[in-house]
Amino acid sequence: MRVPGPPSGPGTFVLPIYRGPRIPVTGAVAAEPEAKAGMWETAAAMLTRLRSQGAAIGPALGLLALIAFIAQVGIAVMLPLLPLFATELGAEPFILGLLTSVFAVTNGIGQFGAGVLADRYGSRRFISGGMAVYASMNALIATAATAAWLLAWRALSGFGGGAVIVSERVYLADVTPPHRRAFANGVLSAAASAGMVAGPAFGGAIAAIGGLRAPFVVVALTSAVAFVASLALPRPAVDARQHTTTIEHDAAVDDRPDRYAIVTLLLANLAMLAGYGAFITTYAPLATDRLGWTTVEIGIAFSFFGAGSIFLGPLMAHLADRTSRRAVAMVGPLPVAAFGAALVLGLPMWAVYLVAALAGGGLTAFNASWYALLADVSGTRSRGRVFGIVSAVSNAGIVIGAMSATALWESINVAAGMTAASVAILLALIPIALLRLPSGR
Repeated sequence: MRVPGPPSGPGTFVLPIYRGPRIPVTGAVAAEPEAKAGMWETAAAMLTRLRSQGAAIGPALGLLALIAFIAQVGIAVMLPLLPLFATELGAEPFILGLLTSVFAVTNGIGQFGAGVLADRYGSRRFISGGMAVYASMNALIATAATAAWLLAWRALSGFGGGAVIVSERVYLADVTPPHRRAFANGVLSAAASAGMVAGPAFGGAIAAIGGLRAPFVVVALTSAVAFVASLALPRPAVDARQHTTTIEHDAAVDDRPDRYAIVTLLLANLAMLAGYGAFITTYAPLATDRLGWTTVEIGIAFSFFGAGSIFLGPLMAHLADRTSRRAVAMVGPLPVAAFGAALVLGLPMWAVYLVAALAGGGLTAFNASWYALLADVSGTRSRGRVFGIVSAVSNAGIVIGAMSATALWESINVAAGMTAASVAILLALIPIALLRLPSGR
């Protein structure tokens, strides 16, 4: 036996022990090198795709996604427990609806103001300013002694939250090429959903240990951290107007807003937010009073919702960029409406969690496609103003949904309010179906 030296060439290694006749290698053994080569080619292709996706997430999108994640962690701890905190302070169902509606009004004002001013002063500073206001007001919410003070501080926090909602989407449109906008918005929504997953995972425990005031302290702290991070957002390297004619000539590069498309998208978002207003008003009371869930189980369902947004949402948003944003916007609301139906029907917990995951992906896909479509038709010189106006007016849907759900809750039962949420979400399909867009959008 002779132990050979180094291999004589790439991929060769000869151990000359057997000196008998050569045995031909055929069949599966002969195919093994080819199979391995195919596996390496597949792996290389996957790595190439991952690198291309990573390259699409530049510093601006990456930092903005981090800010969204940090902020959403606190919000997800607090939001499902907000009606319970208000009830602890003595709020009646009417006050619970008003709590959601007043926030929606001030949130809309914040969106309108930030959108209009973003065209003149830039969107970056309104992201930071909105975060600062939101953090301060949630710190004050934690000190509320009555439902009236809770309502007041919650209303003021809406100004900051609204400024952030519009400013971050305008900023994202400014730093993202038109053909990647749905994917970029999907990444941003998925990052926020990751915070939604992390938050409820310990939100119920925080409330159980520190009481229902503790979650508002958490959201104040996380929003403060997000404010500090927002100060490092880079300036857009290229103005949104300069993304234009060299990349693609479509509705996104036309400085004249498409009014029909804007109104159609407004109606779709109005319906979706009406569903949101009805859902957030009735979700926790329905889960606790009728289904017998604990606060921890309420948070877990939100976590499944967020997991679907993280893992399914960006994939569907990428599909929207490659195929049709309108088609994806049509599909997205279906599982969201099914989530409310699953709660009303009292399906087994595992089925509710499954539908929640699909709903999270659908909602992220809808939002990503909707924001990309709005950027396409809003014109480049008036994008902030259009985003601000559409987002602000859309907030009326939250008011309509919350008050309608409250009325149905008081006159029938809380399940009727949740049913209204699902119906409103399905109504969003009508204006999307009527949307007229250039080919491929």
